[in-house]
Amino acid sequence: MEDAVRRAAAALAAEFDQNGDIDPVFPTSIDAGRRVLHALDNPDVAFEELTRIVISEPLLSAKLIRLANSVALGAPGARVSDVKHAVMRVGIDGVRPLAMALIVDQLRQAPPAGACRQLADALWERSMHVAALAYVLARKMTRLNADEAMFAGVIHDLARFYLLARAGDYPELVADPATLAAVINDLREPVGERLLDQLGLSESLRDAVLAARSYGGSMPPETLPDLLFVAGALSLRPDPIDALDTRVLALANSAVTLGLDQRTVQEMIAASGDEIYSIVLALET
Repeated sequence: MEDAVRRAAAALAAEFDQNGDIDPVFPTSIDAGRRVLHALDNPDVAFEELTRIVISEPLLSAKLIRLANSVALGAPGARVSDVKHAVMRVGIDGVRPLAMALIVDQLRQAPPAGACRQLADALWERSMHVAALAYVLARKMTRLNADEAMFAGVIHDLARFYLLARAGDYPELVADPATLAAVINDLREPVGERLLDQLGLSESLRDAVLAARSYGGSMPPETLPDLLFVAGALSLRPDPIDALDTRVLALANSAVTLGLDQRTVQEMIAASGDEIYSIVLALET
């Protein structure tokens, strides 16, 4: 059995070595999210055209209206009930992470029922929580762009979602959770780089996402990678893949790790609880 697991692990890794050709085959269901991202990348896109595209995608419309009415935006006045006014309140940059959440959610649903799907579901909950934390922390602690921080949080585990979907072709590997987790973590960076390139994201955003596993030590965070690292450290939702990878040490949310005392951390999360929850709700549902 151990030989079979090693062969399966080697076969999955071989798909993505320097001679391999990843050419991600995204499910057609992500086309809606990609179409919106493409429209947002066009500096000349008309507000009316963007609104029309969003309206044509019911899931995105629902997420957008939910975010527009969230506690996090602190929007005064009457609740928004239509897409046009939701776009006006959230802003064009605020639509981007919601469109990306559609793409990641479709990858989450790619693995069939079983261990990989369970891991993907748990990773989805954590990723959306990290994205919400990144947004709130960016607004309250830094001068970084909060919308970009949310987007980076949504997409930072894209490679691991993709690898969970691919792992379904290797049942021997799936049957060995520790080895599966180790392989996914080892492939995270090279696969992530190619996937992010496939989506046509900016080099700066791609590099920030890929660097988020390392902490530069700035507190408050001065860079997007440090912000993502801190958001991951503060998230109350555990990383389901790191929990299985015996090589990964648990990240201590301590003054030594983050440069913050525990009381500061607890007060920050408690004071922002409603805001964080409202963003998670908009992203997840």
